[in-house]
Amino acid sequence: ISNLGMLLHDRGDLDGAEALYREALEAQRETLGDRHPNTLTSINNLGRLLAAKGDLDGAEALYREALEGQQETLGGRQRCFARRWRRGERRSATGTRSTLTSINNLGMLLYDKGDLDGAAPLLREALEAGRKKLGDRHPDTLISINNLGQLLEAKGDLDGAEALYREALAGQRETLGDRHPRTLISI
Repeated sequence: ISNLGMLLHDRGDLDGAEALYREALEAQRETLGDRHPNTLTSINNLGRLLAAKGDLDGAEALYREALEGQQETLGGRQRCFARRWRRGERRSATGTRSTLTSINNLGMLLYDKGDLDGAAPLLREALEAGRKKLGDRHPDTLISINNLGQLLEAKGDLDGAEALYREALAGQRETLGDRHPRTLISI
């Protein structure tokens, strides 16, 4: 169900994708529970879809639910991460790849809503943790580099934004090639 929902989402059939995402999420909540990693991924996917449909408040609620669930269920290290997150100590917090995706998604949602100050620590954490866990040239890290560049540009830090955009472009050229869609967007 989820895979078909993702396909419809990618094809632009947002209403069809939403119905499937909701069906998958309901079934996962019933069979796996609210905090199962697959359920949390479905929550995040539905949030991404709602953001694409312009329901930013609905998307934000789902992104926060997914992030909180990931923080609560992923072991002692993640519980420590969750405590630090709630206290605002994001510098030393690390997480799993799915947690990094949720942090990045929430940061970009706040960016889209115009909450640049709320987005900044999230996007910085996603990038810092991505560099540590995935490496500087991982495609997800390159997305985080670009996203933080967008934020810095919006805040008027053009030099900082340019440095990040150049880093993202160099990494995309190296890892994805000159003709990859992500590379072309960065040019």
